[in-house]
Amino acid sequence: MKALLKVLLITIVFVSCSEDDELKETCVTNNPMEELVWLKQLKSAFEQSTSANIVEIYEYRYKQQRVFYINDCVGCADGLTKVYSCTGNVMCEFGGIAGLNTCPDFTNEATDKKLLWTNNVSIAN
Repeated sequence: MKALLKVLLITIVFVSCSEDDELKETCVTNNPMEELVWLKQLKSAFEQSTSANIVEIYEYRYKQQRVFYINDCVGCADGLTKVYSCTGNVMCEFGGIAGLNTCPDFTNEATDKKLLWTNNVSIAN
């Protein structure tokens, strides 16, 4: 079920973009959750989901760029967390059943952590 939800969310992000919703290629924005189309669509999909999973979206500075760390199953033993570039491309993956860690330096190198959005009301307030 989790895998199906992830595939559905990814499909929504890539299929629902129209020519009017051009993806910002740079991260010169004060409100990435509203101004980066792919991120806004992902958040919307999480909000509409009936899953009880806790989702957190953080912004970091990593390898001299603004990145977005998205954990769509906080506390899940086999959850797969991803780090995205401003353009919505996956840069890093952590966890999952295989125990991935495609950016072993992320923990030490990522800075300026900022929570952008969560559906966890105890953190959001």
